[in-house]
Amino acid sequence: MPLTELLPTVSQLTHEDKLRLIHFLLLAVAKEEGCNLETKVNPVQNLLNQLASTHAVVWSPQADTQAVTELSDFLSISMN
Repeated sequence: MPLTELLPTVSQLTHEDKLRLIHFLLLAVAKEEGCNLETKVNPVQNLLNQLASTHAVVWSPQADTQAVTELSDFLSISMN
């Protein structure tokens, strides 16, 4: 089936099914290249393990004195 015929069907998939399709295609391409990406670990547990080992940094302009000053200057100029 040509890709042009497949794309309209793919666009109608739910978000979850699109992710499943991406996973399926990734495994299929890897297998064609001679790699085995499949693991015995539950994919959900694998994702949770990856997230647990990730450190998130949250930036806020309220905690950045330079950003606060620049925003304050900008607002005072635009109000005049």
